[in-house]
Amino acid sequence: MMKSLQRKAVYKLASGLSAMAALLVLVTASVLYVNQPEVPEELLK
Repeated sequence: MMKSLQRKAVYKLASGLSAMAALLVLVTASVLYVNQPEVPEELLK
């Protein structure tokens, strides 16, 4: 019984860590996107 509880806890921890990592990547990407210098309109065409 104890081992299955430990396994569930490990899975919960791993999913929590992966969710935090995904959130961190998303926040970093959006911050970099917002902070990037203005792109000349010629490059957007």
